[in-house]
Amino acid sequence: MQKIQVFLREDQKAALKALSVRSGQKQSDLIRRSIDKFLEEGAQEEKNWRQAVQHIAGLWRGHDDLSPIDEFRDSVRRRFGGRG
Repeated sequence: MQKIQVFLREDQKAALKALSVRSGQKQSDLIRRSIDKFLEEGAQEEKNWRQAVQHIAGLWRGHDDLSPIDEFRDSVRRRFGGRG
């Protein structure tokens, strides 16, 4: 393990201390568990995002009933001016 220094607000420190007393766990253990959970959730969100993108990739492929994007873009430009 490596030692780092982290600054907490007074309310964060008080809440951490109270949780430590209630749970009987060291503050450092609570912080490490919180960091692990945060990192796991971030990794899961990234995985979910990638799965969503892969799922919708090519969704409109083969739909010949849709007007070409150029026509849509041009209509937006005509309606609102500028680059659309």
